[in-house]
Amino acid sequence: MEFKRSFRPNNNNNRNNRYPVEKKKDFGPRRNEFIRVPKVMVIDDTGTNLGLMATDEAIRLAQSKDLDLVEVGTTNPPVCKIIDYSKYVYEQNKKQRKSKNKAKEMKEFKFSPVIDVGDVEIRVRRGKEFISKGHNVRLTMVRKGRQTHEQALQVFKDILTNFEGYSTIEPEKKVEGKTIFITFKANGKAKNPENSNKEGQKDQS
Repeated sequence: MEFKRSFRPNNNNNRNNRYPVEKKKDFGPRRNEFIRVPKVMVIDDTGTNLGLMATDEAIRLAQSKDLDLVEVGTTNPPVCKIIDYSKYVYEQNKKQRKSKNKAKEMKEFKFSPVIDVGDVEIRVRRGKEFISKGHNVRLTMVRKGRQTHEQALQVFKDILTNFEGYSTIEPEKKVEGKTIFITFKANGKAKNPENSNKEGQKDQS
């Protein structure tokens, strides 16, 4: 007599998908009673290094000043500062937002000497939107075939009149082969139109 083996499908993956693992919440740096080591290196609210202290003693010292003991370094023993925790978190978040803005990619919009007026208007509007959102924006004029440099330059100058008052990274338009370009700085609207090139020169120095 032959016995047939039955195979059950492996449902482990389905089971895992049914109960997704939750990501651990970030509660920020440890502070006060959440610092569970016996001793810490302490820096007080004036920046003075108080050296190695018992954690309970350091917490009492912070509380006597209506401040918090906050872990700022994960060495052994950890480094802790006596500071206002809420203010510290606010400043850290502010720094992170600035670094994210700096990391935003540059956007580029290309034009040709025979581009349609409607296409110019759309790209100019989108370029300004990206500048206001924290992106550097490069405008590039590309000529092809028998299109002349003078023709391309004149069209490019007309396009740039839409960006009067915006600060540029390069002090002047740059020409490389058959392309002309200039880059506008993120959130870089100058106080007056004449300052745009001056601010670009400062950045190059």
